[in-house]
Amino acid sequence: MTKPKNKYKIKTLEKKTAMAKLKKTITTIIMFLSLFIMPKTTIQALGANTRQQEFFSLQNKKVYIDVETQSLYLTDKYNSVISQYKISTGRNGTGEVLGSYKTPRGIFEIHSKYGIGREPMSKYKGKIYVGKYDPAYATHDNILSRIITLDGKNSHNDNTLQRCVYIHGTSDTKKLGKKPCSMGCVRMCPYEIIELFNKVEQGTSVYIHDSKNPLPWEKNTLIHIQKSQKNLFYNRKDKVTIA
Repeated sequence: MTKPKNKYKIKTLEKKTAMAKLKKTITTIIMFLSLFIMPKTTIQALGANTRQQEFFSLQNKKVYIDVETQSLYLTDKYNSVISQYKISTGRNGTGEVLGSYKTPRGIFEIHSKYGIGREPMSKYKGKIYVGKYDPAYATHDNILSRIITLDGKNSHNDNTLQRCVYIHGTSDTKKLGKKPCSMGCVRMCPYEIIELFNKVEQGTSVYIHDSKNPLPWEKNTLIHIQKSQKNLFYNRKDKVTIA
């Protein structure tokens, strides 16, 4: 009668050993995969102005444009950064006066989108498609690929549609992320704006912030974009905090 018990004990021990090995293998796989998984980063609003708090509290996707670093951030409803893009804003700085060729500041909404289905090198004049981009005109202020128009939601920037300030693709990609050189619009890479274009919709909120030329209600707050640590394979996405 003892032999069956011994066999049962041996089989039980074998099962436990196999389960322990399986758990160890699964743990190893999870740890390895964690090197590739991009951790979520959140936007924290600490002591921010009411308008800033309202923007970062929106429960949907939103766009934050940092003029100082010439960067555009797309975040989800949880305030996690989805994508970051290099941009170029107005070479004359920021401001809202008609004819100043400056990039407006404050809160906006996406009013309309143009260029759906067009190729990246599509060219526009006055939001009208005029054909394919010709490199011979590379020095011009070319509007390429996609156009995202902005509607100012503050009293000081409610002329944004009238000023024809867009987010659009450009042929002058070498200066993106380095130098403000537009005529007031927010320039992007013709290929990257397609990605942004497909992720946002009419009504998506946009916040353009210039820490070097803040609006009166922005002067007592500091929006800090903290770079997350790198791992072995990629640069982790940025963390945007407000203090």
